Amino acid sequence: MTNEELVRTACKVIWSDHDISRIGEFYAEDFQADYPMTDWGRGIEGIEKLAIEQREAFPDYREAIDELIDAGDKIVVVLTIRGTHDGPFQGAAPTGKSFKIRDVTICECRDGKIVRQSGLSDYLAAFVQLGVVDLPAVP
Repeated sequence: MTNEELVRTACKVIWSDHDISRIGEFYAEDFQADYPMTDWGRGIEGIEKLAIEQREAFPDYREAIDELIDAGDKIVVVLTIRGTHDGPFQGAAPTGKSFKIRDVTICECRDGKIVRQSGLSDYLAAFVQLGVVDLPAVP
């Protein structure tokens, strides 16, 4: 499997189809992540914990790859992420509202596994759409 296929498949299987039993097929045991506002923990256990929490907060959570740049051992993806807030998330009680945001992620791959992942998700847009944060009116 190429690094591009690895990232595309992990996105679908783990994050959209929610098959966390397969995390070890895609992520390295010593996996590390760097995302503001998201605690991935460490290794496979950290990813499992995050995936479970995410599924509880957004049972219909989905990621769609809008753009992918293959730079060899690094794969850059621009995602559209959507879901409905039916469980607690970042300290916010469920709102029942849906969100759709953009995310940019860089995956570093080695020996057929994702070893490091960093990125930025548009949490402000998500919080506004979920009604958790109000923006001031623009004059």
